[in-house]
Parts: sequence; C-alpha cells; structure tokens
Amino acid sequence: MTASGDAGGRVVQLVPLLKLRHLGDRRFDYLVPQDLADEVRLGSVVSAPFGQRIARAIVVGADPPEQRKGTELRSIASVTQDRVPEELLDLARQVADRYLSSYESALRLVTPPMRAGGGGDGPGRTPKNWVIRAPDEAATGVAPRLTAKQEAVLTAIPAGGDSLAAVCAGAGAGQGVVRGLAAKGLVLLTPAPEASTGAGGIAGESRALGVAPPRLWPGQQEALEALLAAYDEPGLAERILWGVTGSGKTEIYLRLVERALADGGSAVLLVPEIALTPQMIERVRARFGNLVGVLHSGLAAGERLREYRRIARGDAPVVVGARSAVFAPVARLRLIILDEAHDGSYKQEEEPRYHARTVAQARLAADGGLLLEGSATPSVESLVRLDSIARLTQRAAGAPPVCEAVDMRRQGGGLLLAPRCREALAEILRREEQAIVFLNRRGYARHVHCDLCGHVMMCAECELALTYHSERRRLVCHHCGRAYVQPPLCPACGEAPLTRAAPGTERLDRELRTLVPHESVFRLDSDMLSSGARAQKVLEAFAVTRPAVLVGTQMVAKGHDFGDVTLVIVADADTGLYMPDFRAAERTFQLLTQVAGRAGRAERPGRVLVQTWNPEVPCIRMALDRDEQGLYRQELESRRRLRYPPFAQLIRLVTVAEDGERAQIAAQYLVERLSNHFPVHELRGPVRLPTLRGRARWHLLVAADDGRRARAIVGQAMAQLQEPYRRRGVKLLVDVDPQSFG
Repeated sequence: MTASGDAGGRVVQLVPLLKLRHLGDRRFDYLVPQDLADEVRLGSVVSAPFGQRIARAIVVGADPPEQRKGTELRSIASVTQDRVPEELLDLARQVADRYLSSYESALRLVTPPMRAGGGGDGPGRTPKNWVIRAPDEAATGVAPRLTAKQEAVLTAIPAGGDSLAAVCAGAGAGQGVVRGLAAKGLVLLTPAPEASTGAGGIAGESRALGVAPPRLWPGQQEALEALLAAYDEPGLAERILWGVTGSGKTEIYLRLVERALADGGSAVLLVPEIALTPQMIERVRARFGNLVGVLHSGLAAGERLREYRRIARGDAPVVVGARSAVFAPVARLRLIILDEAHDGSYKQEEEPRYHARTVAQARLAADGGLLLEGSATPSVESLVRLDSIARLTQRAAGAPPVCEAVDMRRQGGGLLLAPRCREALAEILRREEQAIVFLNRRGYARHVHCDLCGHVMMCAECELALTYHSERRRLVCHHCGRAYVQPPLCPACGEAPLTRAAPGTERLDRELRTLVPHESVFRLDSDMLSSGARAQKVLEAFAVTRPAVLVGTQMVAKGHDFGDVTLVIVADADTGLYMPDFRAAERTFQLLTQVAGRAGRAERPGRVLVQTWNPEVPCIRMALDRDEQGLYRQELESRRRLRYPPFAQLIRLVTVAEDGERAQIAAQYLVERLSNHFPVHELRGPVRLPTLRGRARWHLLVAADDGRRARAIVGQAMAQLQEPYRRRGVKLLVDVDPQSFG
C-alpha cells in the first residue's frame, strides 16, 4: 500500500499483537498520518492494517524518514488514548529474553486490556450484563457432539450460574461458543440484575482512608524495623518474611505500603489466587481507600480497563492483584510484595512462561526498592538466601493448633471421613463453631475403572483419566474439557459396571451434608467458582454462618482468617505426594502447613486431623510436628545429590505434533544439537509424555550450572529450529525455571 498524501512522512515500528509465532520478533514499519502525528508516540496502542485485517499493535520504535524514501508503506489506521510506559516496553524485552519467548507475547502482558464489544441488547455484545447457567433439567442419554471449547464452557459453569464474562474467561472461550451452546439448549442466558460493586467484587463505595492500624506485637515490630531498613537501602533489596500462619504478616505489608506512599512512591501487592484477591482488597482498601487499584483476570473487560487507566493516571498508587498485576503501569514503584510467595500460581504456564518473582526483580532493579516474599512455608530455593529472612515465630492471636494423624489403614467402611473426624465435626456442631475440610481433588471421582479387567476410562483426545462429575452426570477431561456419558458396562470387557475411585470434593460435599445441615455446608473449588467475586460470596456466607463447614481444594488452604474455625480436617494428605515432580514432598508439606494454619486463629483453641494412608512419610510427619528445618535439610540434601534447584537451573523443552513419530524425532534431534554444548549430566531425556488434545509430546530437561549460558544456547537452538519444525508440523515449546512437568 502506497503512503497517502496526508501521511506526513514519519515512520514508526510496530509489533502487531496477533499471537503468530512465525513472525518471530519482527517489527513492521508504518507511516503516521498527519492527523495522528501528535498522538502517536513510543508505547502508543494503535490499530493498523496487517494482511487482510486491522490489528492491534504497539509502537516500539521509530526510523528517520530519510531512510524510507521511495518505500511503499501502509499507514496507521487509528490510535487509542492508552500508552505503554517506556519502562514496561523494556520490561517486556527483558521477559522475552529471560524466558526465551517472543517479544510480541511479552508485550501482551504490559498492554492495556481491551474493552469488550460495543453496545446492543444481545449476549454477543454486552457479555458483562448477562448470566449463563445450565438448564434446570440435567441432560440424559447420548451427549451431543461438542467442541473442546464448548465442553470447557459447560465445565466452567458453577451451580447456580455466573456472569457470562466470568465463565468465558474461565473457559478461555468466546461468546460465539456460548451462542452455539444456547442454540442446542445446553445453556440459558438471562440479563443480570444491576449491581453496585467496585472492582474485585466488593460492594459499595471504598472505605475512607485513615483506618487506625492495630498495635504490633514485639516480634512484628522487630520484623518491620528490619524490613524498613532494607527498604531504605540503595538499589534492589530482596527479603523473605517467614512467619507462621496467623503471625500478622498482612499488617506488616500494610505498614510497608504506608512507607512507600509517604515517600511519594507506589506499591504492588500480589496474591496467588483470584479467590483470595477480594479478601486482600478489602483489608488494603480499609487502610488506603480509593488509592487502591485492582488488576486480575476475574474482572470484566470494562472494569479491567477502567482500573488500568486509574493506575496509569496515578490515581491508584497501590495495586492489588494476582500474578499479572506485577505489570501494572504504576510510576515510582518502590515496593512489590508476593504474599504466599511459595505458591506455584506465580508461574505462568503459557507463553511467556514467566515467574512473578523474577519480573518483580527486573522491575525494581533499575531504580531500586524492596521486593518482599511473605510465606509461612518459603520455598527451598528462596531459603538459600539465609541472610535475607525476617522471622515471625508466634501467632498474633491464638495458639498453634494441635495436629493429629488419622491412620486410614485402621479405619473401616467406604466413607471418606473416619469415625474420629465425624466425632470432631459433631462436636463443632454442638459448640456452633466452624470447620474447614480440605481435599485437593475436585469432581466426584478422579477416575472410573472396571474391577474385572482393570480398564480405566480415558479421554479420546488426551491420554488422561476422565473425572466423574455427578452434578453433570458426565465423565470430564480436566485438560481439554471434553465430556462423555458413562457407559453402563465396561467398554473393554462388556461384563462389569464401572467403579468410581479416588473421591473428590463433590463426593465429600455430599457426605458432609449427611452429617451437617445443608445450609451450613459451603464448597470452594474451581467446579463451583469461575470468578473471584463468586468466591467472595461463598466466603462471606461462610463467615456469618454458625455452625458452618467449608469444604474445598487448595483454595481453602490459603490466606483465610476466620476466628471461629476451630477444626481443620485433611481428608487425604497423600494426594499429590507421589507425583513425578521433585517438589512433591515440599508441596505436600506446604499445603498441610497452610491448611492447618486456618484453625485456632483467635481465642478458641484449634485442632487439625490429617487423614493419611502413610503417616510415617517424612514430609507428612514433619508437617504435623511443624519441623520446617528438618524438611528443608532433607530437601536440600536430596536436591544437591540429584542436581535440582537451587543447585542447578532448569530449562524444559517440549516437542508437540499430531504425528507421534515426528515429535519423537524432533526431540531426539534437539538432544543431538544440545549435546555439543552440555555435558551428559546436564541433559536429561527425551521422554515421552501423555498425549494431550490429540497431540503427541516429548520433552527433555536441561539442568545447568550456568543458567545464563544455558539460556543463550537453548535460545540460539530455538531460533534456528522453530521454523523448520513448524514446516514439519512440530511445535517447539520452552519453559525456563519450570514448576510442573506433566
């Protein structure tokens, strides 16, 4: 396209946000029309013709016009009011380099959210004003053929329904998918009642600034003074606030935020789960009022954009949010806090596969500031920095709970809860107190098998066992979302009915309702919830109900502070213990410690009952005994011997293809290329992984002493192989510092 007469001659470089890996890190030259000359600057968010479409793009550079004489260029079509600060453009480049991703994928992290489509009265145009729910009658018989996206939407709809925007966000699907389901009669769409809620789902206006802070107990005061001294240090200061559950870490966070504001700076406070974000927002807003901005994926598109602009204008110098809030466009950033910093949710599992901690380090490195990791169970990698820890060794209120193991090998019957746990629940009912029952496994049964021939029902697209969901009467793949009708007899032998094994929270919920009044049981897991606002409603209802039982997955284990919770039951402590992951023991210890910490946080004493088939497993025993030092010594010794972090830096490479042989050959060739640069003990694999969504996968692991050198070598290999692999139908994925290996 030839430049038009009003082009004005200025040339800028754009990166289109199109998720097209074959473009690599290319930048494209465009002319700036004369009427937009004053608006288009470095970091501007623009629309420009790209191929046959109009693409959203970011201005990332400029070329002198004299270098472009005689070149036919296309012109920018329009420019928005939003602009990415230059420091965030640089941060995106650092993320792309550190995690071996494309610059375009990193730019999407720092780009202002897009507003949802315009007005109108249909669900395709105003998603935030519609509610989606399943029909009153459950479908029976042969399930209709559905796409993976349609199955994901059906799985994401909680009991009672939710906003269309929240369900689409949770399922990763668009409104067209929902319209297809509505046409089949599988979902119902109704207008939502108008509600007066602020960002994050907190009703009403923000509380006034200036709520008086509570007095600190001596241990808190000592830790705060040490952290303030670190805050005053020049350059980047990194510290860990290691405090037992209930020790008052949040109050220390708020005091540090006060200091940052007093200095004319800003602060970002991160939490690992959207479900926890509303609780933290409530506490932070109680102290800082409308100075608080909120960023997380549970917000509707319009809310996210409004909050982004408030933050960018400087109206909200305190930002609370989940992982992606580390990219908030705040100015004069002086403080970043990662609450529950050990949590794996801070690592993104899609490109770019960044960790919020590493991004926070990069953000504060230039101008200095304090990066604080708060946790009752810091990760082994974090604790290597032994000189950077502030300790809180006692609770701000209440005593540590009494922890007891319940050996399930000695329990009879087919019930989930042992008699001892049932008796403890009955006592809670009599005293009109509260309990939390934890099972880190959702659905009714994790898998369905034949007792006669041993056949396990598997997803046709993924080599994964199907989970039975009784509320939908379907077998569901928790990876691709595809659903199946459970056959009356085993499809392999045709002679026996199928057995549902490894019960999940859905069955536990049903069993609890035989022991506790229905209105006193509340469930918190991703099958019930598709937004932070809905999670907050469940937690608010639980908080005001006596007696009450909260049952759920790891969502119930983190960050909650209910003074009347005097009993915690872990229904199966062994879940996840034998996963093929070198962090399995550490994560089991962390989860048990975290959920145990929900009990006895006020005047009433707490009790924790841990059901396990393996009470002598070291990590379970150490969690019951609160032996953190023993756990960390054991883990460090094991990882030093096996060369795992913190004694090596990991890079995981995965080849993916519809043709399994091509995926295998691509992985083997990659090993051959890398073996010229790494000794044998630093290369592990390749190993075949289960098929997902009909695609074969092979992976290999680089465990290198020199992480910077390893990234450079792997990055060069990827740059040379991505395009040849793509032409052969093979996708090459990379994960620097992986947190999962499935």
